Amino acid sequence: MTRQKMKYKGIAVFGAPGSGKTTIAKLFLISFPRAKHIEAFDTVINPAASIKERLPENENGFIQQINKIFGTKIDKKISREKARNFFSYLKNRYSSAVIAKTIINIHQERFPGKFIVIAGIRGYRNSTFFKKNGYLVVYLKTPDKHLSARVSKRESFSQKDAEKERQIEERLFSTNKVEKIAHLSFNTAVTKQKEIVAQIRALVEVVECKKCVNTSTNLSNTIGKSGLCDVCERYVKNFSKTPLLKELKFLLSLKNSGKGKYDAMVGISGGKDSTATLYETKSMGFTPLAFSLDTHYYPKHIFPRAKQVAKRLSVDYEKIDARKYMRPVDRACFKKTADLYAEHDSLELKEKFRKWYVEGRRHYSIKCQHTIPFVRTCQLCRRLIVRAYYGEAQKHGVNVIILGINEWAGLSQDSESKKFVFSAIRKLQPFKNKPPVYIVHLPFLLQRKIKDTGKILRKLGWKIPRGERLIESNANSCLFAKAAENKARRMLGFHPDATRLAREVTVGFISKKQARLALEKIHNYNKSVRQVLKEAEII
Repeated sequence: MTRQKMKYKGIAVFGAPGSGKTTIAKLFLISFPRAKHIEAFDTVINPAASIKERLPENENGFIQQINKIFGTKIDKKISREKARNFFSYLKNRYSSAVIAKTIINIHQERFPGKFIVIAGIRGYRNSTFFKKNGYLVVYLKTPDKHLSARVSKRESFSQKDAEKERQIEERLFSTNKVEKIAHLSFNTAVTKQKEIVAQIRALVEVVECKKCVNTSTNLSNTIGKSGLCDVCERYVKNFSKTPLLKELKFLLSLKNSGKGKYDAMVGISGGKDSTATLYETKSMGFTPLAFSLDTHYYPKHIFPRAKQVAKRLSVDYEKIDARKYMRPVDRACFKKTADLYAEHDSLELKEKFRKWYVEGRRHYSIKCQHTIPFVRTCQLCRRLIVRAYYGEAQKHGVNVIILGINEWAGLSQDSESKKFVFSAIRKLQPFKNKPPVYIVHLPFLLQRKIKDTGKILRKLGWKIPRGERLIESNANSCLFAKAAENKARRMLGFHPDATRLAREVTVGFISKKQARLALEKIHNYNKSVRQVLKEAEII
C-alpha cells in the first residue's frame, strides 16, 4: 500500500441538528485513528461561557484566552439553547468566523501536524474560513422530516418543538448555505454512513493499491488492510484457471457452428490487441468475419488500418454503423453528458462529477432505461456497442463475438463454495425466442500477457503507429473519450480510464509501470465533447 501526503489539515463537518455530524466524525476516527476529534462546544463555546464576564475585548485576545484554558475541565455545561444564544453573542461581539479562527489557532499551537476532525460547528462564515485555510468542508443534509424526528428522539422534544429548533438554527446560522461551498455534500437519509466515510477518506489521504493502479481517490475502490484494492483482493483470493479451461473447450466447440460463411465475428480496430486476437482466432480454426463498429466518433485512421490488418490475414472485413442500435434514451444520455462536460470548472462541478461517476457504474447495462450523464464515456458507449454485438451476430448467422479485451468478461459467485468465478465468456440472450450470442475476451481466456501479444505482432510485421505507444488509454482510439479525458481527470482527481488499465494489471497482462505511463500521457484535443457528438450526428 502506497500512502501519499495528506491533502488537507483536517475536516470540518457541518449540518443541521440531527444530520449526523458527530456520528460521521466518530466513524471517520475509527477508520483513521491517527486523527484528533474536536467538538466546537467542548473546545470553544462551553469554556468561553464559563468565563463570560472576563472575556477579552478584542478577537485576538479571545482566541489566545480560549487557547490558554484549552483542556481545562469545565464542570458545568450550558444548555443547548444557551449554547446557541452564546454562539450568537460571540459572533456579534467578535466576528462571524470566530469559532473557526479559535479552533485553527488551537490546532496550530497545541498539536501542529496532527490531522483534526471538527464536529458540532455552525455558521456559514466559519465554513468559508475553514475552507480558505486548508480544511476539508463536509456538509450533511437530511430531509426536514428526518431531521425533526432525529432531534425529537435525541433531545426528548416533541416533533413540533424539534421542527421549531431546526428553523431557529437555520435562521441564526444559515446552515444550508454551507452546501454551496462544501467540498463534499451528502444526504444522510440516502447515503450510507460507511460510504460517506469512504468518500471523505478518499479525498483526505490518497492510498494506492500495492498491486494495481487503483487509488482511494476513486470512490468506487476500497483499499483494504492487505494493501490491495477490493478488485485485486477478490482476484488474488478467487482466480482459478479451471473455469477458463472449460470455457476454452466450449469456444472450440463453436467452430463451424455458423449458418453461413462465417462461424465467428472478431471486433478489430487494427490496434495491438485486436490484431493479435484476429490472428489467434484464425489459428484456432475459425472462419471469422472481421468487423469494426463505427460510432462516428472514432478517429478516421482506424478503419483503413483495421481493413489492412484483415486483408493481411486473408479475412473478410466489414465496417458497421453502430448508431442504428442507439435508442432515444441513449441519445438523451449523450446530450446530458455533453451538457455536464460543458459546465465551467468549479468545486460544485467536481462534486457532480464524483456523483455521476458513481451513478454511471449502476446504469451502463444495455437494458437500463435511465437518462443520466456519464462521466466515463466507455460506459455510455457500451449501451449501444453490446446491443450491436448481438444484432450483428444474429444478422450474420454466428453465435460468437471474439474481442481482444485483456480482462474478464463476467464475475459470478459459486452458490456452494461462495468463491468468485472469473469468466472469459459472457452469454447474451435478450430475447427468449432467439438464440444466445457469446462474447469472448480471448486474451483473458488464453491468459495472454503483453509479451505474448508482442510476439504475434512481430510475426505479422505490425508496427506501433507514429505518435502512439504500445499501451494507451482509451483516448487514443476514441475522440469521445479524448475530448472528455482531461476535464474528467481534473474533476475526479484520477484518470477516467484508470479502472480499465488497473484490471489489465490485476490479471497480469501489463505491469503497473506500463499502466502508469499510459495514464500519465496527456492527449490534448481542441474539440469539446459536444462538438465531437454533434459531428457524429448523435446529438
